Amino acid sequence: MRGVRPALAPLLAVGVAGTTLIAQPGAPLPFTVPAWAFPTQRASGPTPPPDSVALLRVPNSSRFYTRTQIANGFDIPDWFPGQHPPMPASVQYGVRPDGRACGFCHLPDGQGRPENGTLAGLPVDYTVRQMRAFRTGERTSANPATPTGPMHTVAKGFTNENEVRAAARYFARLRLTRRNVIREVRDVPKTRIAGLLYAYDGEGTEPIAGRLIEVPESLERHELRDPWVRYVTYVPTGSVSRGRVLATRGPAGAATACATCHGPQLLGVGEIPPIAGRSPSMMLRQLINFRTRARQDSTAAPMYAVTDALSLDDMVALSAYVGSLPPSARRAPSTATRK
Repeated sequence: MRGVRPALAPLLAVGVAGTTLIAQPGAPLPFTVPAWAFPTQRASGPTPPPDSVALLRVPNSSRFYTRTQIANGFDIPDWFPGQHPPMPASVQYGVRPDGRACGFCHLPDGQGRPENGTLAGLPVDYTVRQMRAFRTGERTSANPATPTGPMHTVAKGFTNENEVRAAARYFARLRLTRRNVIREVRDVPKTRIAGLLYAYDGEGTEPIAGRLIEVPESLERHELRDPWVRYVTYVPTGSVSRGRVLATRGPAGAATACATCHGPQLLGVGEIPPIAGRSPSMMLRQLINFRTRARQDSTAAPMYAVTDALSLDDMVALSAYVGSLPPSARRAPSTATRK
């Protein structure tokens, strides 16, 4: 269905089980995008230059960097060079002036962060198509603050298809390691918006009120781009079991079950991406993006039939369940806990 826009005609896609999914043009029912799903903190004034003297490190790394080096998007910090293959130039250095290095946000091992997603293990052609969609504007965001972000600038900076494909091949070779734990709660620790994600904010709790809140255990390690910092995802009690039902049965029948396209363990099939074990908050935002048609790229069509049948509570539950799964064929104990 490449080249057919959702606004022009109904979209058809065939899942791996051979079931035809039908997505009607436009969003059939009103949907209010929750601002809390897209934490965005705009700079209130000029940002002071980062420190270029003090040497910093993260646990278990033998390397040291200054904050100036850590903030360099055209020669990225690499805390654990022995844990991944040599990076191609597009991943380590990018393309000046606008094509910031892929590994700056998505990290050298492709694990990414909640605000920018994981690339490890994604199919090559899928990643290439997404870069093209960012460049053309077919993939935007439902974020009430802004429909575009840094990826749109970066994608326009990468004009050489060979550089894009080299990065995609590199990340496809990497194996995703789940670095979040799901906690089902009635009350969530108080948080604040720090850039494009949430961070713990002092003492006390507040009702979770249907939200999904993903927080780094250490904001400092997150800002240092430590690939081994863990994240805690807070969701309403019962979310994981509710999400399991939605994922296995589908919100509108078997044709809309996650396994229909993403495989029985959600580890991907061919060019259809694996989704098990990826960031729950990023998963939630993408479901909202499909629901609102902010994503109109060539891979989006099958998702319309799924997301049109989901409420916001369903999306939170589905994101929690998918994020709790092991990102490999070997089964792992459930990481969901309750309070």
